[in-house]
Order: sequence, then structure tokens, then C-alpha cells
Amino acid sequence: MKKIFRAPILNPLDENSWRFYRDGALSVDDGVVADIGEFSSVIERAGSDPEVEVLDGVVVPGFVDVHVHWVQHRVRGIFAGELLTWLQEHIWPEEARYADSELAGAAATQFYTDLLRAGTVAGMSYSSPHAEATEVAFRCMRGDWVIGNVLMAVHAPRTLTDFSLHDPDTLRVFMGRIDQAHYALTPRFAPNLTAESLAALGRVAADAGCFIQTHLAESVAELQWVRELFPDAANYTEVYDRAGLLTPKTILGHCIEMCDEEWQCIRDRGSWVAHCPTSNEALGNRRMPLERLRAYGIPFALASDIGGGPSHSMLHVMQRFLVSHRDAGVAVTPQEALYRSTKAGAQCMGRASVGGDLSAGKRADFVLLPRKSAAESIEGWFEDCLRGPAADLEQRPQGTWLRGGHVA
Repeated sequence: MKKIFRAPILNPLDENSWRFYRDGALSVDDGVVADIGEFSSVIERAGSDPEVEVLDGVVVPGFVDVHVHWVQHRVRGIFAGELLTWLQEHIWPEEARYADSELAGAAATQFYTDLLRAGTVAGMSYSSPHAEATEVAFRCMRGDWVIGNVLMAVHAPRTLTDFSLHDPDTLRVFMGRIDQAHYALTPRFAPNLTAESLAALGRVAADAGCFIQTHLAESVAELQWVRELFPDAANYTEVYDRAGLLTPKTILGHCIEMCDEEWQCIRDRGSWVAHCPTSNEALGNRRMPLERLRAYGIPFALASDIGGGPSHSMLHVMQRFLVSHRDAGVAVTPQEALYRSTKAGAQCMGRASVGGDLSAGKRADFVLLPRKSAAESIEGWFEDCLRGPAADLEQRPQGTWLRGGHVA
């Protein structure tokens, strides 16, 4: 049955622009956007007497988080420190607990509940190495997610490597049980695999045509470790490139400690970058050089990277995106922040035709943000929505809808 939601609507167009409907209307038919525009025009085009629901707030598309570790959600913001120490002392022991499928089920349920409450309706997620925990994440899924079990064979505790499915034959069997549209082959990062294992995974990915997600050049210490483990590679990016893991369906988390040859390689391969400003700050890494990313025309979307990031709120991610780059003298706008957290994320995860904004024909996944603001412009209103501590931003959305149905 067709339903019209009446409220101001802010819809991203590209990194430089959005469209604002002051007295807006979103017409939804069978979970899909049928029409969008000013209320007077939409109601006229609607024909017969549709149901109208007035919402007290401003509607924006649901947020998309393209790099998140759902198995770190319970410990987000609790631990900090240098990346490798943080992993070894805190994160890997936490992920080992996901051998317990009952714990995994409770954690997955809470993860999806919390993200919907914060306005996130889709994204790309890293699971633990455990096959059962990953299957739990698929069964509990709310929204649209691409998920991968991390593959890690070496230089990590056996409580994780013993469960890893990095053997190609074992991995193919597991992938046969998973909907490929929702699966990403997920080497954790180069130090957890050998060159031979990486190459074997590259062949599996090529055969399956699946998404690939991994980490690249997040910290100085990580970069030095890669140099020691792969001395014949010119740089970190080349380790993945030799293995055939850089494709248009590859999403690379962080990309901070990069040289020009690496940026050019990523550009040539058509791979995406997941930019995680809150995690970079929390773990003491350097600012991702957005100006280099732009210079090479590399596509990117924003992400929370929980638990490296202290909050699952994409409003918080947008806040730190604007602040961190502005502090460095790099021009960023609220239009780009919204675009990189919605439409770009959908493009990144192969959902451009069905999600990411509120165009006709796409899923009616949207968030209601509070209208109250002293700002005179829509830009000022949006930046007001991004103000405050992370805990407040997680609760700021007044509601989240999936396919036109209120879910949080």
C-alpha cells in the first residue's frame, strides 16, 4: 500500500551538492521510494487518497558504514594505544571469545539493534575467523550488510588462527553456503598471511568475483612489520597487488602511510578506500591524507571502524571527518560528509542501484534527525546535528526506517 511521509527532506546528490525539500514528501510503495519532492507536487501525483504520516524532524537517507568490526562492538572505546599492541593485548583476546556461538548470537543482535538506533542501515563488516560466528551475523542481519570472516594464518594466537578458513578448498566450501551478494573475502591484513596464502586467496576471489576487504597502511609500526615480512615488495600495496587482491570490488581500510606509487596503483585497479577518521584519532595514527586521495581521484566512503573507532555513530564519524581535515587546512563540506556516509557507501558496496539516497526506485531506508536548530541555513542545521559527544550522537536520530517500516 502506498504511503507518504511528510517532512523536510535532505537528499545527497554528489560530494558537492544535495537537494533540500523544505515541505518534503517521500512516497513509499512496497518498501521502495515511488516519488520524492515538495509535498504539494508529490500529493498531486499520488492520485488516489494515500495515507500520509507527518514526521517531526528532517529526513535523510539511512547511513552506510563501509568498515566495521562487529565482533569488536562490545569493546568499542574501551581500549586504545598503538595499533599492533592494541590488537594483541585487547582485540584478539576479545575476538577469540566468538568461538562461543551463544555469545556471538547475543552480540550480533545487540550490534544490529545499536546501529539501527544510530541510523546505520547498511555497511561492510568484519567478523571473527569463526565460521559459526560469521553465519550468526548473517542470520541476525538487519539492514543490508556485506560480511566476511577474517582470514589469518600466522603471527596471531592459535585461538584465532586454528579457526581461520584461509585454506582455499575449505574457504570455497564455506562460501558455497553464503549468499555471495552479502559476502566479502577478508584477509585481515598482510602480516597475518604469507605471500603464498595471499595469492591463493586472490585466485579464490577472482573465481568467485566477490568483494574483498582488508586493511592497508594504517600505522607506521604496521608498515615496518610488512617491510620485514615481505622484503621483496616495493611497498605495502604491492603485497596485495601481486596477490591479485586489488580489484574494483576491493575496499581498503585506512590507507594513511602511502607513497605516490601506491596511490597510483589503487587508482589503476579501481579499488575503494574506507576512510575511518574516528579510529585514526583514537589509536593515535596520522590523519588520512585526503588531499592525495582526491588528487588521484580514488573513490572513498566514510566508516566507523569500531572497535578502533570509539563509536558506531556515523554522525560522530562525519563530525570528526569535518574537524580533522579542516584543522589541517583541507576544505571539506557538510555536503560531502553526508554523501560519503550514504550514497558513496552504497556505491562502494555495490548497492548504488538500490540504496544510498532517496531517489525513486530505491529502498525507503531513512533516518529522522531533529529539526531544532538556531542555524539559518540547511548547512548550518546539518552541522548542528553533528555537534556533541559520541554518546549523544548515537542517540540523536529520532527514528530509523527500513523499507518504509519504523525499526528503531
